[in-house]
Amino acid sequence: MLEQLIDTEMTDKKGLKRLEEALQILWEKARHVSDVLLRLKAENKELQNRILSLELKEQHSTEELQGRILSLELKERRSMEELQHRERDLNEIRTQLAQAQSNGNSLFSKEESEVLKSRLKELIVKINSRV
Repeated sequence: MLEQLIDTEMTDKKGLKRLEEALQILWEKARHVSDVLLRLKAENKELQNRILSLELKEQHSTEELQGRILSLELKERRSMEELQHRERDLNEIRTQLAQAQSNGNSLFSKEESEVLKSRLKELIVKINSRV
């Protein structure tokens, strides 16, 4: 009977030892999971900050591009208005010249006529270069 009691105590001690080892392993795994969780939370926060930073940069870039587009559109509109104005002036000069030539009365001397023709050619070149 004493032997049985000693065997039972030994079995209980071995069982207790195994239980302690299992709890120790479980504790180490729980601590490892906790460490991983903390690391992942930190990484998640860093990534969220990075996303916010990138979104702000994107918004800034978008606003800057929209400003540039508006500026270019305004320049284009001004150039078109200037071109239309020069075309009107050119047409007016052509009309006046045609009228003067059809009347047989020359408003310009031969030299003035040549200067006018060269000026018209210059204006046409400028208009064509803008287009």
